[in-house]
Formats: sequence, structure tokens, C-alpha cells
Amino acid sequence: MQTERESDEVSLENALLLLSDARGIYIPRDFAEGFNMEDWHVSAEDAAILLAGPDHEWYWEAWESVLNNATLTTKTATKHYAPGTVFTLYQDGDLWAIPTNKGE
Repeated sequence: MQTERESDEVSLENALLLLSDARGIYIPRDFAEGFNMEDWHVSAEDAAILLAGPDHEWYWEAWESVLNNATLTTKTATKHYAPGTVFTLYQDGDLWAIPTNKGE
């Protein structure tokens, strides 16, 4: 699956592994099941389609939309990230959360 970010070089140095590629075609469904879709700014419609699984007619289109548009902003500091750090999604088989800034 081609995403807008595939042509850019992506550094996984500070990335967080969210889901292993061992989940195969179920990565989108498992993402919707295991993560807060509101926090990632995923529409209710896309989340419902992903939860329906790969047999849904619009599963891959919804997943492409999520990969290209989902963002998560940290609210509190963690050991490695300041509040306000923005993450986007990247999939190279595995699904990663990529920090796009350093927060506050």
C-alpha cells in the first residue's frame, strides 16, 4: 500500500513500534481495537470500517486515510517525550508512531 510518506525517508530512531507485521492484514483492525481513535483523530466512520475487518468493502481505503491523516499529541511528559509531541503513523510492514516534533 502506497502512502504519501513512502517517498520521504523516515527515521525510526525515535519511533514507537505499535503493531508487528506478524498481524498481517489485521493491523488496521487491531489498531482500531487497541488504540483510542479519538486521541488519534480518526473519524468514527473510518474506525467503524476498520473494526469490521478486512472483509469490509472500504477497509483498505479507510486504512489509507488513517495512515495519511491520523495524529496523536501527547498531553503529559513521558520519559522520552515532552507534552505536545505530535506523532503520525508510518507502516513498513510494522506499524510505527513517528514523532514529528519535540513538544514544548
